[in-house]
Amino acid sequence: MSQASSSWFAADPGKAWTERFILLYSPIWIALVAWALLSRAVLAWDDPTFIGFGLLVGLPPVLVPALLHRRHPALRATPWYDSYWFKFNAWIFLFVFVGTYFLTHYFFDVLGMRYAFPTRWNGGAALVGRSRGDIPLFMYPLTQAYFVTYHVVMLVCIRRVRGLLGLAEPGVEDMSPRATRFVRRLALACVVCGLAYAVSFAETWFMASDAISDYFRYADKARMLKYGSLFYACYFLVSLPLLERLDPAQRRTPLGQAVLSSLAAGMLVFFILDLLTWVIGPIV
Repeated sequence: MSQASSSWFAADPGKAWTERFILLYSPIWIALVAWALLSRAVLAWDDPTFIGFGLLVGLPPVLVPALLHRRHPALRATPWYDSYWFKFNAWIFLFVFVGTYFLTHYFFDVLGMRYAFPTRWNGGAALVGRSRGDIPLFMYPLTQAYFVTYHVVMLVCIRRVRGLLGLAEPGVEDMSPRATRFVRRLALACVVCGLAYAVSFAETWFMASDAISDYFRYADKARMLKYGSLFYACYFLVSLPLLERLDPAQRRTPLGQAVLSSLAAGMLVFFILDLLTWVIGPIV
């Protein structure tokens, strides 16, 4: 009999608390970012204000569980450095750093993305990319908020689909019939691909809006939505299977292993984007 669960959230209390908190916090940062961009307030900001805004949006997924760690029963049972909320945020932080520092240049050169924020505090790789586009420093903590939300939304959906398909979670022996297991795993893989593309398309659709084109734009919005979203989805096709295995059922993933997993994911995405660039070339 399969050990699959039909729950949206993890069985581990600390992991489930982290997922619920990030989902509850997500509308707050989304509203803040939408206000800052759509109101055009960012055009009047200086660099310290940009950094402050990035930290305001990106730090709560770390600060709130850190402050509640000794008080909340679901969190205090595990040392902070071994807690899911800490390892999850550390994993995303490293993945975001690699993606922002190095891989943003692929978005500049291949997808025609441009930042035009009035910032002087910028930072990106010295020898990656041809366009030499600037990457504002505030994008690092801002992207942290984006990615913790994207990944939690997709992970809870994948867990639900696993349960509906009768597939066990990673770390649990799958006792389902072998004859149908391949078909169900193929169905799950299709769901993962669909989620990755949908999230990539949704962010691209919002960020490519004419309303914010003064400080963020794509050279060809239609091609970016169609092809660039697939390019972007490769991030999630790498990260989701690895994050599913972070603190699997009744086991703790060592922090060092989580760090290595994140860095490996960043390097694998690097390879994939470079390969896609050779195959399809720039879309603009």
